Amino acid sequence: MDEYRLFTVSEVRECEKFTMQKEALSPVGLMEQAGLACAEEIAPSLWLDEYKDVYVFAGPGNNGGDGVVIAVHLAKGASDHHVYVVVCAPENARFSEEMQYQMQRWSEFSAQHENAKTLFYNTNEKPEPKAGDLIVDALFGIGLNKPVTGFFAEVIRHINASDAYTVAIDTPSGLFADCHTPDDSTVVLADETLSIQFMKTAFLLPENYRFHGDVKVVDIGMEAPDNLNGTIRYLLTRHDALAMLRPRSPYAHKGTFGHGLLVVGCERMPGAAVLAAAAAMRGGVGKLTVHTVKPVLNTLAAVLPEAIHDIDVNEQIVSHIDWNHLPENITAVALGPGLGTAKQTVAAMKDILDTVKSPMVMDADALNMLAENKTWLAYLPPCSILTPHFAEFERLAGKPSDDFDRLERAKAFAQRYSVVLVLKGRHTVVSLPDGRQFFNTTGNSGMATAGSGDVLTGLILSLLAQGYAPECAAMLGVYLHGAAGDAYADQHDARTLIASDLPKYFSEALSMLKREECIM
Repeated sequence: MDEYRLFTVSEVRECEKFTMQKEALSPVGLMEQAGLACAEEIAPSLWLDEYKDVYVFAGPGNNGGDGVVIAVHLAKGASDHHVYVVVCAPENARFSEEMQYQMQRWSEFSAQHENAKTLFYNTNEKPEPKAGDLIVDALFGIGLNKPVTGFFAEVIRHINASDAYTVAIDTPSGLFADCHTPDDSTVVLADETLSIQFMKTAFLLPENYRFHGDVKVVDIGMEAPDNLNGTIRYLLTRHDALAMLRPRSPYAHKGTFGHGLLVVGCERMPGAAVLAAAAAMRGGVGKLTVHTVKPVLNTLAAVLPEAIHDIDVNEQIVSHIDWNHLPENITAVALGPGLGTAKQTVAAMKDILDTVKSPMVMDADALNMLAENKTWLAYLPPCSILTPHFAEFERLAGKPSDDFDRLERAKAFAQRYSVVLVLKGRHTVVSLPDGRQFFNTTGNSGMATAGSGDVLTGLILSLLAQGYAPECAAMLGVYLHGAAGDAYADQHDARTLIASDLPKYFSEALSMLKREECIM
């Protein structure tokens, strides 16, 4: 679906052209639709008297035209508030044809409405929005490819110095939509951004949150042509999760849903094994075997009696797996949480890589051992699922220069080694071997807690063992893991979340998914 695709700037332009052609719209007509839709998002706050006056900072291009359309609709619907169009352009600036048309319309409109006024930004006369006022940033849209300097940089600094609430239209002025914005750039610090029709990649990366604030995608009826095939980035949504989730037969038995093997934990870190094992069982696997040391299994037996035990010969660290002693019907393997990186554990991991030829799930210390032995990457079973956080991925693929570079490194890594890479974060990114990348849309800050990743490992193992294809196991696992965190946050303050809460909310996450399916 178009709204789930993350288009580049050039692709958005193609979508604009296609929509205008299909709907027989002029550029002004599309601008009217965009401005009206944005105004309808802002207007209720004016009706509730959340703001006093409105200042629309309008640049000379089409983003400025969008802003003028917004100003007209706000002035019409909120006559008790003054709405100012602040024309921002240096001397001899060229205005787009559409912006010229909208300014003429605004001139005629303001002549008949006392609450609609025009101001001009210059060094001698600067509008001074105050706390309680609303600024609409309509200086630039998504087309910037170099930092803002000179006159417009001064305007942006003036906006940022204000205590007014700032709403950016399409993207905060000065922010690049689909590439890294240089660190010393002058960018509007928006409290909220109304992204027209599509989410932008820039809004999903940590480095840009301070610029865009809360983001809402505003539907203006824009569509993408069928032959627009360049897109490789997508949002991972409920729509995707529903499509991947399999029904369960009423005649199934425990053998139907696979048998997972977890190689986790050491005497010093028993909790990782407990968290991953609980997640695997709650994720629906038929049977689970946990290979770890005896003290960890003693702990596990008390809290998860359903798990099968496979005891390592060493009582402190995982050192050896006797494959002949394991059940023959293992359908998926996961390893890493709490393992440590002792010399004997490294040897055990090498043995696993030499023995297991089907896709595996690898996290935590398994990734750290790979980072120390990078030649092993070439021997990973195709479509294995690696789940690093930023620091672990940096050890595997090098230090990125910025968040966009990290994305490119993730894509290249997944392609080079034919793996599914789950790069964990606020919007966990799943990179597939074919180059596609999916940004998760569930989860919250409460999940930034020790052990959350161990739970994800167990859940993905569970799905892989049940027969889900690796890319589906990874994406569905990531989505449900975040949805469980959201289900918790619906009932409690997210700050109180601990990792052991998450498996208890898998059921609610699944129920919400299916309940919404029935409603829609």
